[in-house]
Amino acid sequence: MTETVLVVGASGYLGRSVTWRLRECDDRDDRRVLGTYCSEPGPTAEVAFDFWTDDVADLIDEHDVDTVVFAAAVEYGGDRDTGASGVDAAFAERAERFAAGCSDARLVYVSSASVFDGRDAPYVESDPHSPRDGYGRRLVAFEDAVDAHCDDAAKLRTSYLFGFSTGRLDHRLARTRDHLDRGESVAYFTDMYKSPVLVTEAAETVAALVDGDATGAVHVPTPRISVYEFHCEAMRALGYDPEPIERDSIPESMDVAPDMSLTSERFDDVVGFEPSAVGEGLRSQVEAGTSE
Repeated sequence: MTETVLVVGASGYLGRSVTWRLRECDDRDDRRVLGTYCSEPGPTAEVAFDFWTDDVADLIDEHDVDTVVFAAAVEYGGDRDTGASGVDAAFAERAERFAAGCSDARLVYVSSASVFDGRDAPYVESDPHSPRDGYGRRLVAFEDAVDAHCDDAAKLRTSYLFGFSTGRLDHRLARTRDHLDRGESVAYFTDMYKSPVLVTEAAETVAALVDGDATGAVHVPTPRISVYEFHCEAMRALGYDPEPIERDSIPESMDVAPDMSLTSERFDDVVGFEPSAVGEGLRSQVEAGTSE
């Protein structure tokens, strides 16, 4: 019997890698992978779906879907979602509808460390939610909806996705690379910390959750690193001299999370591989030719 996996957000940065991983890396003919797009179809996304207006239950019924992967970035999607707190209620309603539509399927929902406030890191799966902004509140609303409606659901949290997804570098590192290509300096915080996750390894984790039966939250526990060191290590791995990258500190007037690093009580048992550090991960992509 053929299993059908629906990847919501398959045209996006993470979704492309997830769809490619499920389609190309599995040597099996009993799985069909469908990817959704919101505005433009592409090689990994051929099914139209708008989180703000469409009901995922219709797609699940139409395509006889067994597992749904939600890898979409919807914080700025739709005319009503501007990032302001006034859209929180509308987002929560749509998250409820989406989760309810997935209640009879397995769901792998990709969340992030932004469900926490960045004051008491590193965070483990059992730590309580403590969102500090509208984006974090919307992630919490989605996680709560998943908990309320989906008995067979895993929630994956990452801190900072990076690397090449189907040949395209993430926007953060692409920005730094562009500055260095132009001979310009660029500054990053030495006192802001993340747990960066190679996008292809995040996709590998999603695939493990699709194939497994784990439920609840799972963190990807990569080494804690400052944003400044993240960019320096990444540029070295890409063959650049990081000297023009300057050190900066978080201004006292800036309300941002100082430390969104993650650790895990479950990753080894549920997923079972050791995530790469920044330089190691990028070098492996370059050497494997996946940066082309």
